[in-house]
Amino acid sequence: MTRLALLSVFFLIPLLSRAQAPARPAYCDELPLSYEKSVPPSTPLPQFSTSPVTEYKIQVAILKFTHPRDFPFHKKLVARWRPCEQVWVVESRDTFRNKADAEQLKNELIRLGYNGAYLIELVGYE
Repeated sequence: MTRLALLSVFFLIPLLSRAQAPARPAYCDELPLSYEKSVPPSTPLPQFSTSPVTEYKIQVAILKFTHPRDFPFHKKLVARWRPCEQVWVVESRDTFRNKADAEQLKNELIRLGYNGAYLIELVGYE
């Protein structure tokens, strides 16, 4: 009887841990390849009087099978759920226009123990 109980616990734990993750949205299964292929050509993208600017963030972790509430992350970090990939991305709360400022925060986070911290480049609009 104890073997049966151990086996049932062994198989139920992964199922329960998956049940805690938020549900995956339906749009994740039907991602378009590009805007042009998913929208009729008669409907162009809206135009705005903005210009692209390069911005930077620092990512320190991608959590696949754990939740960020289980870790005491630094106050300059935020966790963002990416539903299609089913992961939490832990990154800097702020976005930097100046790469030197982003590097400074990255080096500070590395000194604090986030050895896997790295810069990511974003395109923002102003």
